[in-house]
Amino acid sequence: MTALVITVTSILSFPCFAFASSYEDELRAKGFPESYIQKLTVLHNKYPNWIFEPLMTNLDWQTAVNGERSLHSNQLIQNISSYDTSMFCSCPRCYVNGKYVVQESSNWVSASESAVQYYMDPRNWLDEQHIFQFESTSYDGTQPKEGVEAILYGTWMYDSLITYRTTGGSVKLYDSTTKYSDVIMKAANDSGMSAYYLASKIRQENGGATASASAVNGTVSPFQGIYNYFNIGAYTGAPDGLAWAAGFLKLNNNSTLYSDYDTATGTVTGTATPIYAGQYMTWRANKGNYYYVRLYNEVNGKYVEGASGYVLQSDCRTKYMGDTDTGLGRPWTNPYKAIYYGAKYIARSFKTQSSGYLQKFNVNPASSNLHTNEYMKNVAAASSEAVSTYNGYAKANILGVTKRFVIPVFNNMPNEIIITGFSLSALGEGYATLAWNNTNGAISYQVQMLSNGQWVDYTTVSSPAVTVYGLIPGQEYKFRVRAVVQNGSEIKYGTYSNELSVSTVISKVSGVKATSGNDYITLKWNTAKNATGYYIYIYSTARKTYRIYKTVNGGGTTSVKLTGLKPNKSYKFKVKAFATCNGKVYKATASNSISVKTKNNVVSLSSAKSSKAKKITVKWKKVSGVTGYQVMWSTSSNFKKNFLSVKVKGASKTSTTLTTSKSKKTYYVRVRAYKTAKGKTTYFPWSNKIKLKVK
Repeated sequence: MTALVITVTSILSFPCFAFASSYEDELRAKGFPESYIQKLTVLHNKYPNWIFEPLMTNLDWQTAVNGERSLHSNQLIQNISSYDTSMFCSCPRCYVNGKYVVQESSNWVSASESAVQYYMDPRNWLDEQHIFQFESTSYDGTQPKEGVEAILYGTWMYDSLITYRTTGGSVKLYDSTTKYSDVIMKAANDSGMSAYYLASKIRQENGGATASASAVNGTVSPFQGIYNYFNIGAYTGAPDGLAWAAGFLKLNNNSTLYSDYDTATGTVTGTATPIYAGQYMTWRANKGNYYYVRLYNEVNGKYVEGASGYVLQSDCRTKYMGDTDTGLGRPWTNPYKAIYYGAKYIARSFKTQSSGYLQKFNVNPASSNLHTNEYMKNVAAASSEAVSTYNGYAKANILGVTKRFVIPVFNNMPNEIIITGFSLSALGEGYATLAWNNTNGAISYQVQMLSNGQWVDYTTVSSPAVTVYGLIPGQEYKFRVRAVVQNGSEIKYGTYSNELSVSTVISKVSGVKATSGNDYITLKWNTAKNATGYYIYIYSTARKTYRIYKTVNGGGTTSVKLTGLKPNKSYKFKVKAFATCNGKVYKATASNSISVKTKNNVVSLSSAKSSKAKKITVKWKKVSGVTGYQVMWSTSSNFKKNFLSVKVKGASKTSTTLTTSKSKKTYYVRVRAYKTAKGKTTYFPWSNKIKLKVK
């Protein structure tokens, strides 16, 4: 069986460092195959403090896959509609009467060989998120509590004190200072496990916005008040794990269950009920020489609760209880015990399985039980837990610190099948068309889109192109794709490509209109969908190009008044919508240009007469929206010498009387409006001139 690995060329690029080739040689010297080196080099270029070490399994690839599938029920996958059916095993034992056999819970079925190959092949997970399934789970004293809190973010455990339900059902605070992150840090230190690994494991197994999961809510009958944060022993579901966490307390010999206990005398009272050797029970409390217990039986795979009462401690088997190597502090009657001793159990049970990957696929040659003793049956568990770890590191801003990754290498690993040319071929306001080169033997391509930090299936297509609809204009989206190849009856899955970033187009602004005043122009336009603002461009006759004149913030703002313009002048404008997303600005195509001229507000000079010596009476027509008028008189027709002027304040003023220095002399008169705003005075064009002789 040959597994599929895909590499792609995308519009994303990584910097080329001077040491790239030497680092590649370093990876080769360590023993990494060529199919690992390019991806690890990309990661090293981005995170130079990360350390990559090969784990030489000395196992033949297909032999390892067969070993992991020796029991199909040990490799499970959820039967959900978003998965291709080729992910599910269709052998005669796993597919019966047209249905996939449910192995656990309501929809967990056996994974197909190709699905196991896909999740087992380390080369499929050498990206900055999924690489963390190879991070060493050994204790690292540099991991701070803040990093643990970051991993727990979004769950009820984040920055929270430990609260729980007792075996009697009451809600209790563990103490006034201890938070979930505190016990994880303590468990890591004492067990020799990575605190980040423990936090990620808990989140993967039982994380949620509330403590509603069966293994952590303390209400599941008959194990009320019992907790199992790591789901240890939960082979067919949470109740199995709770039975494990309760310590399998049972009778060694026939005994009696008493309904009451007299604390004052230390004797049992009430109804006495015979119970028999082999009876299982859950511990509730210690009472003198007695245990207060809750009886239960397992019937048809389900746990059935019986009566509660008091039984002699000496009649009970306590092999799997107590603070011993075997007991590991059971029963785990509060979250602190479940987390602290659970970490010790993992450390003891998985000494040679020191990564999330190895705990799912036990291929370490140092292990005495290859392909068994695996923590979880979920074939995708290691990869999904890795994303939780990555998100925690990213939130805590500690992705770049030193980390050690131990990555398995197999003999006779399959050759890579390469996809090339993954790129954007068309882009519109609400859609993007992605395309890539055809892959030989591909029967389909699976396309995923990044949503809320998680990759989700978008569609499966049969040809090497897809148009993604329903995108919001002015937003950035990320996509990746992998091929599904058929060789005879074998279905093989490739690695997902590097992500392709696509910024969608914003609507072109339409309906631009303009009105003008003497020193301003008002522009109006239609709303551009999903815009966060608009750029106003003005045409420069000197540069013969458009430049940004003003920025209008707010996608719902559809008008702007442009002031400080010159009267009686023509201007050309364009409007361009923009949107901001993740700190980036995306611009639409500019609108069509619009030309508009400011008003001149030229004063109409009505008359200029002299009825008295050295006096001129001047009259003009009112101009609205101005501050006043300037009247000039001169003996020169071009007003360049022998001139005087006076300001007449008030837009409603329409006349004034001038005094000349000479009589019996020819004078010329003209008038213009002016406007003062914010300390700046704007003068409008001069009126026509009138020639007269002063008396």
